[in-house]
Amino acid sequence: MAILTETHLRYLLAIYDLGRAKPDVGAAGIAKALGVSRPSVTRMLGVLMDRGLLVRERYGKVYLTDTGFLLAKDFKRKVEQLRTRIPRMGMELGEAELLEAAYALAAALPDHVFEKAEA
Repeated sequence: MAILTETHLRYLLAIYDLGRAKPDVGAAGIAKALGVSRPSVTRMLGVLMDRGLLVRERYGKVYLTDTGFLLAKDFKRKVEQLRTRIPRMGMELGEAELLEAAYALAAALPDHVFEKAEA
């Protein structure tokens, strides 16, 4: 599979989180959750569909494939782990800054960093 960027992973996570709250996820909900335009969402949904990570039904409802679901769930686990570890570094970050740092690191760091932290 091609490498996924932080942006790809953030879209998957948004769809994952929205889908947990209500099963019918659409482009408008994704745009609102991410603070982006609907055309941006439409373009990214096309990219993620081409990679086999989601399915978009005729009436616009979006569902993660099994692979997309597992990637989103794993990204969420990494982000949550970092949200607890970063403050212990003594950095004074606001909640939004902490979340942005966690997203960036979760997307960039190799998996073995997270495996050691769980042991």
